[in-house]
Parts: sequence; structure tokens; C-alpha cells
Amino acid sequence: MNNKYISTQSSLLLTYFNSRKQSCFDYAYACKALPDSKPNTVRELLSDMTKRGLLMRLKDGVYYIIPYETDSDTFMPNWHLIAEHLVKNAKQYIGYYSALQIHNLITQPSLKEQIVVSKQMRPSVITIKNVPFQFIYHNDKHFFEEKKLWIDSYNKVLCSDLEKTIIDCLFKPYYAGGIVEVARAIYTSKDRINFDTLLCYSRKFDSQAVIKGLGFLLEFFNINTKIINELQEMKTSSYVLLDTELPKTGKRINRWNIQQNIDTETIKSAIYT
Repeated sequence: MNNKYISTQSSLLLTYFNSRKQSCFDYAYACKALPDSKPNTVRELLSDMTKRGLLMRLKDGVYYIIPYETDSDTFMPNWHLIAEHLVKNAKQYIGYYSALQIHNLITQPSLKEQIVVSKQMRPSVITIKNVPFQFIYHNDKHFFEEKKLWIDSYNKVLCSDLEKTIIDCLFKPYYAGGIVEVARAIYTSKDRINFDTLLCYSRKFDSQAVIKGLGFLLEFFNINTKIINELQEMKTSSYVLLDTELPKTGKRINRWNIQQNIDTETIKSAIYT
């Protein structure tokens, strides 16, 4: 464990943010917290506090306060709480497999944090304490319905709601662990889904991969909902792959104009695992 000596300036900085119940801040905010200090002095202070284990550097100019009693070498904040602080001048929400986790719909532990952003991020992945944080771009048309959701008894984060999470995952199954994981999420949450909302989002998102994949899976699992007929009316005559990341193989399902490029038994396994 580092020597957590707290200087007068360190104490002022920590008191400023702790009094605001703010665990994460950037360099500009630190300068605001210490208005009588020169910018270079603040920068040096932040560097020293990081070396002493009082702060954790998330990325250039962004810091997280490490609880004093915690070993700084092993400390890692809840991944979901970090997400919003890694994006600058862009809208964001936690999505895809990370959102499935928040909605309690995953079977395997998440190995990365996925953040949907409203502009292209470079690099698209940054690593903090061996944890990858992946930024997934959505254009304005596909960026909607982010909501504050509880992740524990004390904290809320911006995340796609259940219905939008399903839509996103159908659009890019790769980011959700593949179409079988998406199918499992739909089947598992069938009693929680607001199907009118799901239909509304499908229209708004306006992706044939989503419309056809959703309709196919709802029928595959015999989920009785009136939106199946609505989805039928929305589909076009062109064919799409059920899983966009897999090869163009498998039978064509004429009812949904979808190429089922994953075998039926594998999809059925979503119910039993």
C-alpha cells in the first residue's frame, strides 16, 4: 500500500469533493476546487496524490478518489460508475452486454464495460486496471431511451431501458455475446417486456435486422404478443442474417425474410442455460 500522507492542499481538495459526494472529477474541476493555486501546481498535486494512492487516474486529466482505508493497488470502482466520466462532450449510456448485466439478464460474467456514445471515440477501447472500456457509436437516429437505473442501493447510472437494450442487441448481436445471448434475454424477460414500447422502439430505430430478428425470435419462443403482426407489416422483402456476425449459411425463413444462419437447437439452448 502506498504512503497515504495527506498534505494541506490534498486535504482541501478531498474535502471539496467529498462534501459534494463526488468521487470523480477532472483537472479543470480540481482547479476550480483550488482557486488560489496555479494550474501547474494543481497538476503536480494530482500527480503526487496519485502516486500516494489517494487518487486513481482513469484517463488523462480524470481522477477517482480512492477511499482512504482501501489498498490503492487493488482498488477498482464499480465499472458502471466510471463510464460517464470517460466520455467528454458526448452523450452516453451503458449498453449491450453491460446493460444486460444491469437488467440481470446475463449468464456469464461481463469482462468489459460497454458504453454507447453519440460521437466516434478514439481510441474506441481504453483499459483501466486490466478492464476494457469499449465505446460503441450510435448515430442520432439510434441514440435514444437512456434512463437512470439503480445499480445498487445508493447509485444510479445512465443505461438503456430493457426494451431499448433488446433493440440494440438485435442490431449488433456481436456486442451482446451473439444472437443466442440476445434470444435468451428476450425469453427470460418476456414477462417484464412492455411490448407496445418494444414495437415503438422498433419503428423508431428503423432497422430491418431488428424488425425481422425480433419477429422471428418472438414466434420461435411462442411468445404471444400482438406486435408480431405489426412487425410483419414493417418488414421488407429483402433477406437479412439472423446473426450479422456469422457466415451467410443456413435456411431462409420466408415468413420473416431472414436467413437463419444458426441452427435451431442452438437457439433452443437459450431456454435451458
